[in-house]
Formats: sequence, structure tokens, C-alpha cells
Amino acid sequence: MLLLLIVGMLSSTAGSASAAGWLEPEDISAANEVVDGRPQVAADPAGNAVAIWERHVGGEEIVEATERPAGGDWSEPEVVSLPGEEGERSQVTIDAAGNAIAVWITGDSSTGFVVRSAVRPPGGKWSQPEDVSDSIAEAITPRLAVDAASEAVAIWTAFDSGDRIVQGAVRTAAGEWSEPDDLSPAGEFVTPLEAPDVAIDAAGNAVAVWKLEGSNDVVQAAVRPAGGDWAEPDDVSAAGQDTGQPAVAMNDAGLAIAVWTRLDGTDTIQASVRPAGGDWADPDDLSNASQNAAEPDVAIDETGDAVAVWTRFNGANDIVQGAVRTAGGDWADPEDLSASGQHGASPVVAANDAVGAVAMWHRSDGSNLRVQAAVRPPAGDWSNPDTLSAAGENAGFADVALDAAGNAIAVFGRKGADGPFVQASGYDFSPPRLTDLRIPSVGIVGEPVTFGVSSFDVFPFTTSWTFGDGGPGAQGNTVSHVYTRPGAYPVTVNAVDAGGNTSMEIGAIAITAATKPPPPRPRIALALRIEEGSLRKLNRTGTLRVFARVNEAASVTLSGRARLKVHRPRGGTRTKLVPVFTPKTVRLAAATEGKVTLSLSERGRKAMQSLSQVRLLIAGQARAAGGRTATKTAARTFR
Repeated sequence: MLLLLIVGMLSSTAGSASAAGWLEPEDISAANEVVDGRPQVAADPAGNAVAIWERHVGGEEIVEATERPAGGDWSEPEVVSLPGEEGERSQVTIDAAGNAIAVWITGDSSTGFVVRSAVRPPGGKWSQPEDVSDSIAEAITPRLAVDAASEAVAIWTAFDSGDRIVQGAVRTAAGEWSEPDDLSPAGEFVTPLEAPDVAIDAAGNAVAVWKLEGSNDVVQAAVRPAGGDWAEPDDVSAAGQDTGQPAVAMNDAGLAIAVWTRLDGTDTIQASVRPAGGDWADPDDLSNASQNAAEPDVAIDETGDAVAVWTRFNGANDIVQGAVRTAGGDWADPEDLSASGQHGASPVVAANDAVGAVAMWHRSDGSNLRVQAAVRPPAGDWSNPDTLSAAGENAGFADVALDAAGNAIAVFGRKGADGPFVQASGYDFSPPRLTDLRIPSVGIVGEPVTFGVSSFDVFPFTTSWTFGDGGPGAQGNTVSHVYTRPGAYPVTVNAVDAGGNTSMEIGAIAITAATKPPPPRPRIALALRIEEGSLRKLNRTGTLRVFARVNEAASVTLSGRARLKVHRPRGGTRTKLVPVFTPKTVRLAAATEGKVTLSLSERGRKAMQSLSQVRLLIAGQARAAGGRTATKTAARTFR
């Protein structure tokens, strides 16, 4: 059960809260579920992660998994195993393309056990499970590894027909599992208490290790070249010494390191190195000879630097220790990673070139088990332990994976007042990425300016802007700002992630004064005035004086018509406007009243003489520069 036991009543101080770099843990399993087993996590180079565990449903254990795309959130858990079927001892890995592969054991002693597998493409659903092994009487925890070309290797311990052997199968990049192969020697027993382990390099060369039972237990290893068959196993540990708890790691270049516990009165951690294509070296002692040690794990980065971790008993407490081997060198003296006076247990380690190494374990704080972690940068020193899990509740059995940038994704079990859960945290190692900065070179006072950037981080982060003018900033990838004064301004965009890592880009913009449009030209206006004296003399003189005024220089054309009654051919009359003045155009200065004399046309003279009363309409049109015009009409009655 994941519900962890307190290891004795120990006196200690409580661990500190998560330091900068580690995120606050979050529950990734659903509420009100009884979670069992040891959760596992895997990450691809881009930071996409997948976690897997088992939980109780109706008296049975089922396998569940969740995924977290890089930069996103953990998904709702999905059941991976078949409905109504037991699933336990699950393992998961993820290839460079983001395809997740899971294996687990299902069955019981009456029907037999089977190793099953399912696959989940990036962003997709888990496939229907398929059998990887034949039905066997007993099966021990399977292990799983995948290479750069998406070829996976699974191994497990099988007990059938009187033999307990290590078996393995290969899943091609096309998705087909091979028939199982026997890896361990026929007629010899592999221990049922300890799982075998497997690792693979980028080219697909695989190494498996396990422990044989005999007069003296021995660690063995077998190698499978890419595309080939498993070779005959080699003894890796020395003869005449009992061993246990083997583990193996391999980097992409093919360097392999196996670690185990040697049992010879004082339990010692040993390691053997196998260069790519070479032979296993004689074992090295890693832990101090005078202190019992156990639970080893090992990791190798791409430069060939290796880190091993384990627990050792100092006479009062179990302490987590670690040792480093630089590429081509010797193992350094061990260092304590966990604090003295507190039991530490179940250490795991992961390594890559970016972050160096990340080790995790659980230890007692005197009341509860707490998950802790330490980070060792390349060629640096181990950090003080950070406590990831919450105070006042049990937590433990951590697992950790790294992406190519060095970000760590950690999972562990915890049991609080609200029940048992699987939690996830992360070490936010790399700062956010800022690309495609978009800052216009110029802008105008009073007009919005749009700025943009593309940003990304595996973990949560914020993007903020300052615009250099002392005004308010903005947050987001695309923002706008209004400048109130002309000038040259620096523009800065910052991205800060949950671990406190910061990225910054700086640009500049020149703000110019707004160009004032020319003032609108006034509308041209025309006024007309008919001289009364001239109107009375119209019949006698045949002329009419009209005064015109414009507000700017313009050409003014005047014309006149009379409203006359005209007899219809079939009787009756109708009213008709008849031109009676000859049109005249004059040039007038601005704001100066000019006199225009209109002369009656011949038709107009006759009309005026034959009628006692005539309605005159004087029309004027002024035309100024640019083609602008104004019109005006003046009406008078002539008697």
C-alpha cells in the first residue's frame, strides 16, 4: 500500500518549504480513490510527461495514467488496464516523439499472470491492452526502456515449469511486440523478491540486469545489440559474495553502469562500468566499508558523468548518500544528501547535461514521512535538501524524470486527512523561451502601438512588458500601449516562471508627434441684395443693380428669371419661370460688396412691359479656389 509507515519515533526539525526551483505539489489522481503502488513518471526531451499508478476499485487494482503536455496541465486520470481485471506493478516510458508506452502485470495464481502493454500517442487515448508475455504461473515487476527510434524493450521475472527466469520482449517502432525471449540461464533461479532492470541507448542497444539465487547470489547482465538477439549473460558481481537490488543505467552513447548491494557481513554498494561495445569492468566499492548500505540507483548523463545514490546506516539512522563518477574517471567518495538524525529511504536519481543530477527520497521528520530532493549541477556540489511534500501528512516512494532542458518532473504518493493521492511537482530549471519579438520601430503620440512576443516554458510562467515612459505595464504575449509624449523609449519584455527563472528581451521605439491636419477651410458664403431704386426704374432703364458679397475672393455669376402667366393653346393659363436677364460674371474680393448690373434680354423686356406685376428671382453662384461653390437666390416683386 502507498499508505506509508512512520519509521520509528525520530527527533528532528521540520523541513523547509519548497525552495526556488521546485513547484508546489499538486494532486494528479482523483479524489476519494485509494491509490496503491509506487507511481512512475517519464518525460520526453520536449518536456511532455506521463505518470502511472494503481488504485483500488471494488476490491481490484486497476492501472491509471495521466499526461501533462509541455507547458500545459495534468489531464484527468485515464484507466489503462481492462475493466474488471487486476493490474499492478505498472511501469511507463515515453519516446522522443511523445508516444507513451506502459506495461503491467495482470492475472492471479489460479488463471496465470500475463504482462500487458498499452500505448498512448501524443494528445491521444490509451490503446486497448495487448499481451506481451505468455501466461505464466508467477510474474515479478516488469521494467521498460525505449530508444530514440521508438523501439522499446520490456523485461520481467517469470516463474513457470519449475524455473524462475528473466524474460524480455521488444516492441518495434511499428508497434509490434516480439515473442518473449529467455534472458537468464536455464535451470537457475532468479530471485522473486527483487525486480530485474533494463536500460537502452539511443541506437537501440539494451542491457538487462538481475540477481540469481544460488550458493551465492550473483548479479548478471545480458546485452542485446540493436536489432539483434540477447547475448549469453555475464556475471557482473564477484563470485563468493551474496548480492541484491541490482539497477542499471545507460546513456545515449551506449555507456552502461550497473549498481547493486554486496552482502558480505557489511552491506556495500558496488558498481561496474561497461563502455559502449565493451566488457564489464571489475566492480568498484562506492559506499564506506564500515556502514551497511542498500537501495542503490544510478543515472548517467550524455557526457558520461554518472551518479549513484543509496541509503546507508550510520548506527542510528539511514542516510541517503551519493557518489559521482566523472566520464572516464573513478568514483568519488560518497557524500551525505539527507540530513543526519532522520531516516531516509527509497532514493532515486536522474541525470542529464543541463541540470546535472536530481536525487529524491523520503525521510522521517519525527512524525511523518516527507519527500525530499537535492540537485547537483554539472561539476558542482549537491544542494541542501528541499522538502517537497506538505507537513503533517505521510508521503514517499518518489520517482523523477528529466527533459532535455533539465526540468525535472517528480511524482510521489501522499496520504493526508483527505485520503491517499498521487502528487506531482517539478524542478523548474530552465527559464522561459522568448522568441519572435515584435516591437515597431516608430509610433505616434496618442495612437495605440501593438507589441508581441512568442513565449514558452514547460511549467507555468507570466510574461510582462514595460514601455519606458513610466506609464503602466501590461501582461501577455500581445499587448498595446499609448504614448503621450514624443521621444525614444526602451521596451522590455520579461518572462518569469514558477521557479523564479527569468528571461528578458529589450527593444526600442521612436514616438513622433502627431501630424496636425490643415485647419478646415471655411465654407464660401454668398449674399445678394437688390437695390430698390434700380427695381423701380427697371422698365425704363432695362437694367437692375444687384449687390453681391462673398467671404473670400470668388467669381460670382448672376442671372434672373421672372414668374409669368402663359396662356395655354386650348384656353386657360399656367405659371412659368422665364429667363429675363442676361447672365453676368464678375470677380469679387473677399468681404467687399460688389455691384453687378443685369440687363434685360429682349424677351425679358417684352415680358416686363406687357405685365403690371412680375415676380423676379435673381440667382447667384459663387466659385472660389479649389472648386468650392455657394449659391444664393433673392426674390422681388416688380410692379
